[in-house]
Amino acid sequence: MEFLTEFAVQYRKWILLVHIAGAIVGLGAVVAVDLLLLWFKLKPKSLGPVVVKVAPLLSLQVWIGLFMASISGLLLFLPIRGLEDYSIFQFKMILVLALFLNGIFLNVWVNPRFEKLLPEWEQKTKRVKKFMLIAGIATAISFVSWWGVIILMKVFY
Repeated sequence: MEFLTEFAVQYRKWILLVHIAGAIVGLGAVVAVDLLLLWFKLKPKSLGPVVVKVAPLLSLQVWIGLFMASISGLLLFLPIRGLEDYSIFQFKMILVLALFLNGIFLNVWVNPRFEKLLPEWEQKTKRVKKFMLIAGIATAISFVSWWGVIILMKVFY
């Protein structure tokens, strides 16, 4: 533990760079997915196959950004004693946990079902409507959590 603390202090600027880059990579992918889904909502017939192919790539980018920000974040806050007692820090950690859990849900439940429901999308079947509601809630959680983490980064840096 001592070694990690010394490492984190010595390379703080580089670790902060990785932390910010991870947040940019992750948030950039989230915004891209949100815009793609909005565009899909307007033109479902022509964009369905594009969304099916692009969404997994953007999802991978989100995970890369989240892991970059999380690991570097751990190194950034490791040398700061007592930080875990601050409610604003606890709130940020809750948002990060929400990102991980929601990301797992999006990858395990939402993404596979989207491709299966694509043929019946234009008919707006009951299954599609239920899926749209659940996926919309998960997308909103992702959006709010990512932006919350970004805003809270400003508090700590």
